[in-house]
Amino acid sequence: MSGRWQLRWLCAVQTVLLAVAAWRNQHQLNPDAIAYCRIAGYYAGGQWDLAVSGYWGPLLSWLMVPLLKAGCPPLAAARAMMAVSGVVFLFGAVAVFRAFRLPRRAMVTGATIAVGWSVFWSVRNISPDLLLAGLVGLAVSATVRLFLFRSRRGDEADSERGIKRNRLLTSAATAGWWWGVAYLAKAVALPLAVLVTVGLAGFAASGRADLRRVLALRLGMVWLCLALVAGPWIGVLSSHYGKFTFSTTGPIAHALAGPGEASRYHPAMVTLHQPDEGRVTQWEEPSRMAYRFWSPFGSEENFRHQLGVVWSNAGTVTSWLQGVRWISGAETVRGVAGMVPGFDLLGLSLVAVAGGLAVGCFENRHLRRVRWCWAAWPVIGLGGLYLPFWFQAEDQRYFYAAFPFVWVLVLGGWRWTCAQGWTWTRGIRLRLFRLAGVAFLIPAGMWLCAGIWSLPNAASRTARELAAELGSLQVSGPFAGSAAMPGGRTGLYTAFLLGERWLGDDALAQPAAFEAAGVRVAILRPSPQADAFAADSGWRKLELRAGQGSVAVFTRASPMRK
Repeated sequence: MSGRWQLRWLCAVQTVLLAVAAWRNQHQLNPDAIAYCRIAGYYAGGQWDLAVSGYWGPLLSWLMVPLLKAGCPPLAAARAMMAVSGVVFLFGAVAVFRAFRLPRRAMVTGATIAVGWSVFWSVRNISPDLLLAGLVGLAVSATVRLFLFRSRRGDEADSERGIKRNRLLTSAATAGWWWGVAYLAKAVALPLAVLVTVGLAGFAASGRADLRRVLALRLGMVWLCLALVAGPWIGVLSSHYGKFTFSTTGPIAHALAGPGEASRYHPAMVTLHQPDEGRVTQWEEPSRMAYRFWSPFGSEENFRHQLGVVWSNAGTVTSWLQGVRWISGAETVRGVAGMVPGFDLLGLSLVAVAGGLAVGCFENRHLRRVRWCWAAWPVIGLGGLYLPFWFQAEDQRYFYAAFPFVWVLVLGGWRWTCAQGWTWTRGIRLRLFRLAGVAFLIPAGMWLCAGIWSLPNAASRTARELAAELGSLQVSGPFAGSAAMPGGRTGLYTAFLLGERWLGDDALAQPAAFEAAGVRVAILRPSPQADAFAADSGWRKLELRAGQGSVAVFTRASPMRK
C-alpha cells in the first residue's frame, strides 16, 4: 500500500476515534471551555460588545457559531470543534513531515503517533492549543518550502531560477495565511511567526550572502500576507481597548509571575466581584480585572525575580521533553501523567532537540543542506516565548505544536548518525528506528486508550449532578464559591450549566462578605469556611444527593442584612 493510501486510512481511523472519544467525554469541562462557549454564544446572538476579548483567541468561538445557530448545545459544539482541531493537527503534522522530506515509513509512523495524541488532546481540554498546533505545522511547512531554492542542476539551495513568480507569490501567501489564522486561534502565534520565519530565513541564507536579499523579500511577503489576515482583528482589539493591542494575554501572564508573597492569581477566580452585565463569569473577559502589573527593570529585585522565573520555566519546558519518570505519585491521574511528561519514554525528544542544535552549530555555514536541523528552531522558539511568563507544569498543551518537529529531529538525527559511517551503527540502523518508534508509540497509545475510555473529571461530574438537582428545585443565583476538586471549579461549572451568574470566590471570606456581594447560592468544599456558613442563621444548607461529603451547598435564608 502506498504512503498516500496509508495516510488516508489513518485519517479515516482518526475520524472514528475522535468521534468515539468526544461521545465518551461529552460532559468534560475546564474553565477555559466556559469562556469559549460563552463568547461563541455572544457572537451567535449578535452581542458584539460582550464577544470581543483580547484574552481569548476568537477562532475557536467563531467555528462554534454555525453549530450554535443550528441549535447545537454549546458544550456539544465545543466538543465537535475539538474533534476538528484533531484533524487539523494531523494535517499539520503530515505537512511538516513532507516539508522535511521524511521517508515514507517514518512519515506514516509519525502520523500514527500524531493520531494517538490528537485523540487524547481533543478531550483533555477544550482550548485552541490543539488547533494552534495544527495551524503552526501548516505555517512552518509552507515557510520551509518558500525558503528553499531549486536550480536546473538539482542543488536545492543554489538558485532562484527554478521557481516561477506566480508560484512564489502563492507560496508566500500560503505561509502568511496560515500564520495569520494561527494568530486568530491563539495570539502567541504572532511573535512565534516573527521568530520562526526570521530564523528559518537565516538558516536558508547560511553560507550564501548572495541569497540574503531574495530571502528578505520573501520574508517581507510572508509578513505582508500575515498582516492582511491578522490586521483586521488587531484593529478591532485596538479600537475596543483604546490603544494598540494584539492580545492582553501576555501582560496578564506576566503579571501572574510577579514578585511578592501575596497571591497574584486571576482575580476572577479568587475574589468576590460583579461580572459585566450579561456575563456568567468575568473569566470571559479577565482583561478588565485589576491585575498587579510589574516591570523586571523596575528594580534589581524585580530583575532577579524575572531571571528566577525564566530559570524555573526553562526547567519545566525541558521536563516536557523528558522520558519516563519511575518515581511519581501514580495514585492519581495527574501522578500517572507525570510519569510520562513528554512525547516518548526514553527522553529521545530532549536528546534530538539538543542534537539538532549541536549539529546545526557544527554545520553553521551549511545549514541549508542539513534541513532536519531547522526543525529545532520552532521547538526552541515555542518554548522560549513562554519563559518570562507564568504557567504550570501541567500546561503541556502549550507545547502540542512541538511534536511534529521533535519527530523530524529524532529521525533526522538517526539518519545523520547512520550516514557518518561509524562502526557501531552498522547492523543496528533499522533497530534504532524501531526503538524510536516504540518509544513514541507507547505513550501515544496509552493516552489514546485513556481518551477513548473516558477521562475522570470529578468536578464536571459533580457539577452536572448539582445542576440537575438545583434546577429541579428551582434554586436561582447568583452563585459563588469554587468547591475545587480534581478537574476544576465545581461552583463555576454548576453556574455555567444553569446559566446563572458566578460572582467568584474567596477562600477566606466570611458569610457576610458573600451576602454583601449579592450571592444567593454558595458552593463550597467541606472546610472551616463551610462550617461558618452552617453556623450562620442567614444561610441554609441544602440536603442534596449530589456531591454528598465532597460539596456543601448553601442558600441565603434571609434578606440581605443592612
